Amino acid sequence: MLIGRERELAELNRLYAEERFQLFVMYGRRRVGKTTLLKEFCKDKPSVFYSAEQSNEHSNLQKFSEQLFLHYNETALEAFASWEKAFQYLTEKQQDQQLIVVIDEFPYLADTKPELLSIFQHLIDHKLKDTKIFMILCGSYMGFMEKEVLGSKSPLFGRRTAQLRLKPFDYLTSIRFLKGFSAEEQLMLYGAFGGTAMYLLQAQNQKTVEEAITNALLKPTGYLYEEPLLLLRQEVQQPGVYSALIEAIATGTTRANEIALKTGEEAAKCLKYIGVLRELGIVYKELPFGEKETSRKGLYQLSDFMFRFWYRYVARNKTLLETDAQKIVWDKRIAPNYCTYMGNVFEVICRDFLLHKNSRGELPILFTDIGRWWGTDNKTHEQIEIDLLASDGNDYLFAECKWRNDLLDMSVLNSLKRKSQVFERRQENVFYALFSKSGFTQGVIDEAEKDLHLLLFDLNDLITF
Repeated sequence: MLIGRERELAELNRLYAEERFQLFVMYGRRRVGKTTLLKEFCKDKPSVFYSAEQSNEHSNLQKFSEQLFLHYNETALEAFASWEKAFQYLTEKQQDQQLIVVIDEFPYLADTKPELLSIFQHLIDHKLKDTKIFMILCGSYMGFMEKEVLGSKSPLFGRRTAQLRLKPFDYLTSIRFLKGFSAEEQLMLYGAFGGTAMYLLQAQNQKTVEEAITNALLKPTGYLYEEPLLLLRQEVQQPGVYSALIEAIATGTTRANEIALKTGEEAAKCLKYIGVLRELGIVYKELPFGEKETSRKGLYQLSDFMFRFWYRYVARNKTLLETDAQKIVWDKRIAPNYCTYMGNVFEVICRDFLLHKNSRGELPILFTDIGRWWGTDNKTHEQIEIDLLASDGNDYLFAECKWRNDLLDMSVLNSLKRKSQVFERRQENVFYALFSKSGFTQGVIDEAEKDLHLLLFDLNDLITF
């Protein structure tokens, strides 16, 4: 059963129902579920599904030809000598009938023949546009798909009829894979496995958080024990260098110059490597709320929680884990620190919660921007950080997110109000939101009853709304 891609599948089916030529471009980082979604879409529909290989043009063309012949039950035909001939055959066979043609891992194909994009442009303009072929180009290398396929300088620019960047699941969809665990346990597992369906499946049928993480991530036989390194080896030529950069970021070194210093790489090369990781969807640049992309205040973060967990707890404890010391690593390295680790995860969860509430119009403001903010208090010269900040013009919502075992008290609210005053922007209507894993003191609850500008959310609110 397909979990969590209902909206995307419905959109694909809507486009298919138009019964005309479609050029649909889908992309997203590896393992995010692109192939699973496309196979579900193709189910019970006439389709040709080809996954390109890291091989030469001749080999890919031969295997694509085999898929075509298989679909039409043709035998004893020689492979096509060119892509033009393959698609000419396809259009002649289809005439006025619908057919889905999926080329998965399209960047592999284009890499073997750079002029392929121009060939496809010509095919679309002169043959395919008058057919009912539903052509899908899919790829994991997001930089290539955005620049070379969707970009304004691409030969295919203006030919696509729709596109989709498939993202990992947010926490709400992810916990649908984690039935049988408590709300707190579900979010803890989300913090370790992230929003990738294949990873979340590894936690199913496990009895405890410790057991799920140990079996999938800490044991040398676990499905995710080598996963980040395997992915890097597929995508980059120097996986060791990229791995060092990722580990630096995962352990709290998030500024470009600091990353270069910690890894021993030249600053210029380091930025180039980081750029590749951003194109692969592994790293993203986080800016303080309201700052422009060119700001030098940006921090680099890991997009995937599984990567964060792996580089923080697995990579650094490999010697112990290779000697079957999983229990020691859990008891000594993970369990005592996991509450701190979940702090950042909880901020992301709360952000997604606010985005969902906002899309339903269930917040006192309908915000257009949301993010973290950090800066300096000009009076005290202290570094200030606000977990979440959302705005709609001059209306603001400031939020504090606490993954703690004790009740959130008035000191947190008072601190948030002080920090909001450091954020020197014109503020007309100001609201405050407090998120707490463990609930609130009676004083905070009483304050929220008196102050309509104060919102309180606990785990039950986040899971069941």
